[in-house]
Amino acid sequence: MEWQPDEQGLQQVLLLLKDSQSPDTATQRAVQEKLEQLNQFPDFNNYLIFVLTSLKSEDEPTRSLSGLILKNNVKAHYQNFPPAVADFIKRECLNNIGDPSPLIRATIGGRLKLLVCSLLL
Repeated sequence: MEWQPDEQGLQQVLLLLKDSQSPDTATQRAVQEKLEQLNQFPDFNNYLIFVLTSLKSEDEPTRSLSGLILKNNVKAHYQNFPPAVADFIKRECLNNIGDPSPLIRATIGGRLKLLVCSLLL
């Protein structure tokens, strides 16, 4: 069975992504702290790839930002990802490399290409 997000968890991740685009320093600091907390849960990365590849109703900057955060998480923590999380990320990246949005294609093809290659090794 394919991974599906919990609706409440998804809404929390979306709110965090929206807040991270705020110019307010205090908001940015709070977002950074929350990201550090969420990185303790490998499932968080499933939410990020889901936003990037499956939430076509979200604005492109938010979707792309989720890909950037995911890339940073993979660079820092991929050795700790459970196999199911790594497999889900790889599969979603490969299945969505042709997204209709140029920004999302660039995010998947550029930022995440090396990431997927490292996960394939």
